[in-house]
Amino acid sequence: MMKRYSFKTLTFLALLAAVSPAWAGHGTLSSTLRDNWINADVEELAAAGLIPNPAQPVSELTNLQVAQLTAQAGEVILAQAELPPPLPGDAPQPPALPPPGAENPLAPPSAPELPGAPGAGLPPPAAAKSVSELVEEFKQELAALGVDLPQLEDRIYALEHRNDSLAQQQQEFLKRTGTTVSGFSRGYFYDFRGFGPNAYYPAADYDSMIFMDMDLKSIPVPMVLFNGDIRFWRTVGFYYADPHPKYDLRWISLSDYNEYCTLTAGDFFQHYTPLTLWNNGIPVYTLIEPLSYYRNRKDVEELESLDHEPDWRLRGFQVSTEMGWPGDPFLSTLDFQAMAGPVKQATEYRFGDYYAGSHATLSFFNNNLEVGGVGLLIWDDPDSADTPYDPNDNLTWARQYQIGSLTGRLTIPLDEDFSLGGNLECAGSEFQDDINDPQRESQDWAVLGTGALNILGLHLTAKYYNIGPYFYSPGAQTNAFTPGSGGSDYLATDDFGEDEDLIGVLNTYPIQSAGEPSFAPYDRMEENMLPYGDATPNREGVVGGWNLQVGDHGWLNSLGSFTVQMQEIEPNYVLNPTSTGVTAVDGNSTARTFSGYEAGLVVDFAKAFDLNSKTYRIAFDYKDQVTDLGGSLPAFTVNTLIAAADFNVPVAGFDTVVLSVAYEQAQASGGEYMLSGEGDPPTLAQYAFIDTDSPPSFNYTTLNLTKTAWAFGFLCPFGKTFDIRMDVFLNQYTGSVGADSNFDRVDQIWRFTYDAHF
Repeated sequence: MMKRYSFKTLTFLALLAAVSPAWAGHGTLSSTLRDNWINADVEELAAAGLIPNPAQPVSELTNLQVAQLTAQAGEVILAQAELPPPLPGDAPQPPALPPPGAENPLAPPSAPELPGAPGAGLPPPAAAKSVSELVEEFKQELAALGVDLPQLEDRIYALEHRNDSLAQQQQEFLKRTGTTVSGFSRGYFYDFRGFGPNAYYPAADYDSMIFMDMDLKSIPVPMVLFNGDIRFWRTVGFYYADPHPKYDLRWISLSDYNEYCTLTAGDFFQHYTPLTLWNNGIPVYTLIEPLSYYRNRKDVEELESLDHEPDWRLRGFQVSTEMGWPGDPFLSTLDFQAMAGPVKQATEYRFGDYYAGSHATLSFFNNNLEVGGVGLLIWDDPDSADTPYDPNDNLTWARQYQIGSLTGRLTIPLDEDFSLGGNLECAGSEFQDDINDPQRESQDWAVLGTGALNILGLHLTAKYYNIGPYFYSPGAQTNAFTPGSGGSDYLATDDFGEDEDLIGVLNTYPIQSAGEPSFAPYDRMEENMLPYGDATPNREGVVGGWNLQVGDHGWLNSLGSFTVQMQEIEPNYVLNPTSTGVTAVDGNSTARTFSGYEAGLVVDFAKAFDLNSKTYRIAFDYKDQVTDLGGSLPAFTVNTLIAAADFNVPVAGFDTVVLSVAYEQAQASGGEYMLSGEGDPPTLAQYAFIDTDSPPSFNYTTLNLTKTAWAFGFLCPFGKTFDIRMDVFLNQYTGSVGADSNFDRVDQIWRFTYDAHF
């Protein structure tokens, strides 16, 4: 029988648990540092037969192994079948998918099939919940391993729709009425100090803030869910500073669930495809991210975007539905989603800005083949403001932006030691700078293809890029810093003491500035080839990668990437002020080419010497980047070295305390075209697509800089619901920048934080 189910994964999880953590941290890829609930979820997957029983206690698995097991469980759960158990004494191996329709040999024999379940082998609700939670927690790690994360999340989301037992529980739960309350509190106590003639921070800059989130989830009437998150916070300044108490309504939504569709008004999370709605996360440009830097990044994301990448938070209306054919050997599922809402409200002299979008996917052969389509439209409403049209004044132009793509995914299960898969997306975008003038229109195309091959313990990936020079997609503006004073679309100052790393982060929704496409700055000492990730415009080439674990329990782990070939499609041009032609933004008429590689190594001594429940681990990362500007100009080269270590305090009574230390050195040589008079550090750059007011001015500048950074971390957990941590960062930039042959900047940053869940 054909069934229709539509259900938002995270909402369902919130209904199942009255209290859930707003953020559950975990350490580096090579560490065993994580919250206890993660271990419990892994044990749930093993008990349900979704992963092989680990050959060691779950608490001894590294976070990398947990991330790999999460990906394995996602594939197995969606294939509706599991693998035979490993032989006694065997280490867990990455499982491959069995043939479609295979029986579930690991299903507990005493567990009867739930009424209405579409077939044997589907997981119990607790296991499906565990998979979703683990995918949410290990998004960064799964992405680093080359997993197509949006696709994996979509497939888990589709499974929960398709599973009748989950849907029945959801329907029963939503027939009840009542309210649940949970909360989360965090305190930030930060100190920033700058030294040297080129100091960025003053001699003393103290930022502190304490907040508490109250989550309210209520079912006012059957089948309707109200979800709200209210934040109460205040700053803590010096004795002469006035504290600023404040409260924010961070989230509000009203959703109706029924057997045909889901309707949501208010806030909701949504992600589309890599080319149509870009990732909102603060970028991580190295394979290994030391623990102190990881904690800092997650704090900033939680403050600004509810720590929910790669999903975008949108506000408006959404409808979604699904049709499933469980048991059909050909058709699997059909998904459809549509959304609409305001981006900016109209003012007396400016139009209102709105968005609308939809996507649909159809999967075949037990979800091993999928095709889909996506469309997104953003437009100004000329009737929303009393602004007479003037063809010579761009402030009176109404703009329109639209993007669409076709996607395909193929998974080929070979046997238990081999699997093969790939994705392909072809997208097109169109920007109308003035809907009254057809001459002011820009169009472009983009193609992104990915492939993955698993051979025993080796995971190989490859990506093909062909992203047009004027291809633009909303959400590309995210970065941790801004070179100038910012603007209305970015957080240009620390708002009443908020974390200064918020500077340069979008201040609200991802598509707010799509009315005139623009891109945030990026630091050339971190990434030059793909500063905006997979959808970086004006790129064509191929990048490969690998991940390999060897030794007992995978105590030695190697991972890396290498550039096969990459180049600009054309020199860095932007539209001219009239939007009718192009001009070279930096005076360089030669298209750049890129080369480089990165390699990481993680050594876990606790695993090598069977030191149970201990953390003794070191990690290394080396990244080489070369940007060839062409002509007689010297290439711009950046070499980055990272070394990190995490370890328990070897003193009885304090052995739950984890200490961390990290060292990073980045050396830049050569030169590039830099923003004139902007940027701190001066290596900040910006890819420009359009700036009709005043195209940015770039000058060729020699950049012989060395950045040396030390980070020291301390984490002390007090049970599962409370912990304190402190991180200290010491950064120094030395060398020459242009005519300044004695550049010297020193940063000293102290961060103390507590977390509490209730």
